[in-house]
Amino acid sequence: MALLLFAIVCRVATFGNPVIHIDEEFYLFTGGRLLHGDLPYVQIWDRKPFGLFLLYAFFHLFGSWRFVAYQIGALLSVWGTSVILMRMAGTIASRSGAFIVALLYITWLNLAGGEGGQSPVFYNFLMIAAMSLVLFRVVLPNPSEKVLRSTGCQAMLLVGLALQIKYSAVFEGMFLGLFLLCCHMRVGTRVSAIILDGFLWCLLALLPTLIVAAAYYADGYGHEWLLANVDSIFLRGKRTAATLRENEARLLLLTIPLIVPAVMGCGYRLKCTVTDAPTVRAFRFLILWAVSACIGVIVFGGWYTHYALPLFPPLTLLCAPLWDVPKGGRIASVLLLLWGLIMGQKDIHKHEKQRGNRAILAQLTQVMSQPKGCTFVYQGPVILYDVLPWCALTTHPFPGHFNEFAERQATGIDPQAELQHVLAASPLYVLTEEPAWSEENLAVRSQLYAVLRSRYHEVYRRRLSKKEEFLLVYKLNDGKP
Repeated sequence: MALLLFAIVCRVATFGNPVIHIDEEFYLFTGGRLLHGDLPYVQIWDRKPFGLFLLYAFFHLFGSWRFVAYQIGALLSVWGTSVILMRMAGTIASRSGAFIVALLYITWLNLAGGEGGQSPVFYNFLMIAAMSLVLFRVVLPNPSEKVLRSTGCQAMLLVGLALQIKYSAVFEGMFLGLFLLCCHMRVGTRVSAIILDGFLWCLLALLPTLIVAAAYYADGYGHEWLLANVDSIFLRGKRTAATLRENEARLLLLTIPLIVPAVMGCGYRLKCTVTDAPTVRAFRFLILWAVSACIGVIVFGGWYTHYALPLFPPLTLLCAPLWDVPKGGRIASVLLLLWGLIMGQKDIHKHEKQRGNRAILAQLTQVMSQPKGCTFVYQGPVILYDVLPWCALTTHPFPGHFNEFAERQATGIDPQAELQHVLAASPLYVLTEEPAWSEENLAVRSQLYAVLRSRYHEVYRRRLSKKEEFLLVYKLNDGKP
C-alpha cells in the first residue's frame, strides 16, 4: 500500500491531463478508432503493435473519463512493477534496500517521460513478471526438468504479451529464452528435450503476434501488417549526428546515476558478504538481464528519452545492495531517491508548460469549433482528432509521419503527395508549430506553408517555451472551397 500511495504522489500532477505526450494521445485516438471499426495499419497507420492499440481501446470505453482511465491503468502497472521489483530485490539485498529501489523505480520513470502511459510503462510489468517467475522458480532453487519447462512456458508467454505492447522487448525475451535453455543443459536434460522446449518457448513468445498477423492476412491486409510491423522499422532513415549525440547524452544522464550505485552495491555484496550459491546465481541472472535491456536500447537507438524506460527495472533493482554498504550506503540511497523525486516533478511541470493541459486543450477545442469542421494536425497535440469530429483526410494522422525527415521513405506513403491530397480537401483548420524543428522534412513544411499563406489565416497562437516556439491554428479563409 505504501508503494501505491507513493506512486500516486509522484504521478498525481498528471491525472486528467490529456496532452502529456503525443504518443499517448495517438494511442488513445487510435484505440477509439478501433472501437469504430478502423483497423490499425489500414485506416490508421503506425508501426506500434496491435496489442497496444487494443489496450487503449479498453481505456477509450470510459468515454469522457478515458484520459483518467489510461492514467490509472498506467499507475496500477507502475505499482505492480514496483511490488514485484521489491520482492526480487529482496534476494540480493536487505528488506529496506529492496523497498528503496521500488521507490526509486517509481521516481525514475518521471525523468524519462514515463509519467503517463508510454508503452514501456505497461510492458515493464509483463517483463518483470516473466523475470520474477524465472528467478524464484529456476535461478534460486534447483528445479526439476518439469518445473523448468512449465516456468519457461509461462514466462515466454508473458514475453509474447509484452511484444504486443512494444517490439523492443524482443531483446529481453531472447535473453530469457537463451538463459532457460542454458538452465536446461545445466540440469542434464536430453538434447532432444532441450530442442523441443526451445521450439515451444519460441512459439509461445511469438504466439500473440502470430495470431494478430494471421487475422490480418485472413482479412486480406497481410501486406499492410508486414509493412507496419516489420519493414517500416528498417526503412526509417537516420537522424543527424548532432541530434543523436544529444539524445545519447540524455540517455547517459539517466542511466549513469543508476549504473554507478549498482556497481558499488553489487560489488560490495559479491566481494564481502555473499557466500551462498543461490544468491550468486541471482546476481548473475539480474546482471545479464540488465545487459540485455541495454543492448536493446543500443540496437534500436536513442531516438527519444523514453527509450530508456525499459532499462529502469533491472538497473534500479541492482541498486538495492547500495543500502547495505557501510559508511554512506544508506545516505547515498536516500539522496539518489530524493534527487529523482525532485527532478521528476520538475520535469512533469516543465512538460505541462511546454505541451499544455486540460485548459489549453479546451482553448484549442473552442477555437476549432467556431464553426466545427475538418482538422489537420501537421504538428501539435494529435488528441484533437479524438475530441473533435474526425475527418479521415489521411490514413497517416500521426504528425511525425508527415513532418519528420527520417520517416520520408518508411511509412508507405510519399509525404508530399499525401499532404497535397490532404490540402486538396480544404480542411477548415490546420494545426502547426513554428519554427521548424531540427529533424523536420523542410520540403513538406515549405509545401504546407505555401498553401497556408495563400488560403489560411492565423486564429490562435500559444508560446510553447521560453524560446520563440509557438503552437498555431490556421483557419481556412472565407470564400475558399
